[in-house]
Amino acid sequence: MSDSEDSPSAKRYKLEITSDLEISPILIDSYQDNSIQDTKIFNDPIHGSIELHWLLVKIIDTPEFQRLRRLKQLGASYYVYPGACHQRFEHSIGTCYLAGELLMHLRQKQPELNITEKDSLCVQMAALCHDLGHGPFSHMFETVIAELRPQIHWKHEHASVQMFNYIIEKNNLMPFFEQVGLNQIDIIFVNELIFSELNGQESDQVNL
Repeated sequence: MSDSEDSPSAKRYKLEITSDLEISPILIDSYQDNSIQDTKIFNDPIHGSIELHWLLVKIIDTPEFQRLRRLKQLGASYYVYPGACHQRFEHSIGTCYLAGELLMHLRQKQPELNITEKDSLCVQMAALCHDLGHGPFSHMFETVIAELRPQIHWKHEHASVQMFNYIIEKNNLMPFFEQVGLNQIDIIFVNELIFSELNGQESDQVNL
């Protein structure tokens, strides 16, 4: 039979919880204060434990980004090679991690570049979101669009930019961007990192 609220064991349980909370008041403050943000650790099959900035986690947790869980990285190759079943989701997280590692080494080895934390976060964000615009079966979808509607010159990078901007607006993420000092100019920077043709450059520029 379960203990009642007034039983000795129930009182002892309450006392233990109260004691723990009194010992660690910062835990209470952190729970109640939604402005305190945490990083998140992802278990990557290649890179191991990956820790990402909380703002990147905000993007990952949106329905639009979660859609990448259902997009095969290698399109229809899965039907020929059953082991080729990884998704755009884990690819994007891994790309984000490597972008962060690249910027960290550049900051260490070339301090004269004056790369800031904000710059690094923007590059990681672009790496994270560079595949948001992929359709079913990834690059195969681009081929189908080109055949069906050759006049529109559709590219998944452009759709990725549109989806990134949509995520910010639809999920009301701009206040969180502002918390870390990011503004509309920084969002344009991320857009151009994803799709360089947006800044008027020719298509030989590198897209993420």
